Amino acid sequence: MTTQTTITESPGAAAAEPSERHDDHQQTEESPEHFLRTEFLHRLAHDLRGHAGVIHGALQELEAAFGEQASNSTFLGMAKRGVKRILRTADRLQQTGQLERGGVSLTRAECDVRALVQQAAEEAHGVEGRKKISVELDMPGVMVPLNADTHWLMSAFFELASNAIRHAQSRVRISVTALGDAVQVEFCDDGKPVGPFGPTRFRAPRDRRGLGLGLSIVHDVTAAHGGSVHMAYGRADGSEPFGAKVKLSVPRG
Repeated sequence: MTTQTTITESPGAAAAEPSERHDDHQQTEESPEHFLRTEFLHRLAHDLRGHAGVIHGALQELEAAFGEQASNSTFLGMAKRGVKRILRTADRLQQTGQLERGGVSLTRAECDVRALVQQAAEEAHGVEGRKKISVELDMPGVMVPLNADTHWLMSAFFELASNAIRHAQSRVRISVTALGDAVQVEFCDDGKPVGPFGPTRFRAPRDRRGLGLGLSIVHDVTAAHGGSVHMAYGRADGSEPFGAKVKLSVPRG
């Protein structure tokens, strides 16, 4: 038995930032160039958060000063979403630095994949601000347990949901399926086909669909969990009527 939920609008927020953790595995010696690059990413992320905090504070002051008139302003809503996107960019930069440095270890705990997927979808919908895009969740009616790092996995789900919503024309469908000793989460949008590209596009910094840092993080987080990510693109001739379809599979254990 499965349950279907449609997300039409959510205030949302950027995905939760993973806590700082030290790797339990043996560290490889880091070159000065690599250290400078990862340190730069961390400092840039810190600076972006600081600037976003100032803008957020100013927006709150404007909202308090002008009351309901400001709260109902389309432009204020756009500005708030812009701040959330800046914060999400800061998260991506910090996560990329952590992953490149190898200084993050997975802190696993049992979780319900359905709850993570729903939270990621709601937050991504709020950040992207595309109210006309319908996000449909197709998930089992019972708990789908998984032993995983919820912070990192939540970040991967957020990236995939956000990417799908950003490029959809009207509809995004996210499904959760228990497959024996693994769990599969599929993100499918009805955007315009731009393929075909292979799975290696996850690591490319430039792409017409914006597959940069975010999906590189998805690739690394999934691999760290012992899982895999596969992408397919629809065809312009309509034989495969979807924009992009991403399947993320993670072992239960």
